[in-house]
Amino acid sequence: MLKALNRKAIALAATLQSMYLKAASEERGDTNFISILIILGIVILVAGVFIGFKDQIVGQVQAIVGGFTIR
Repeated sequence: MLKALNRKAIALAATLQSMYLKAASEERGDTNFISILIILGIVILVAGVFIGFKDQIVGQVQAIVGGFTIR
C-alpha cells in the first residue's frame, strides 16, 4: 500500500512540475498586451499636446485654410 501511494505521489509531483514549467515558458499574448499599452501611451501623449496647444494649433490651421483662395 505504501509503495502505491509513493508512486502516485511521484506521478503527481512530476505532473505538477511539467505543468509549472510549461506555464512558466509560455508567452502567449504578452507581446500584444505590451504593444497595446505603448500605443495607448502615445495616443494619450498626443491628446495632451493637442489639448495643451489647442488655441495655437487651431489658429495655425485657420491661417492655412484661410490662405486657400479660389481663382
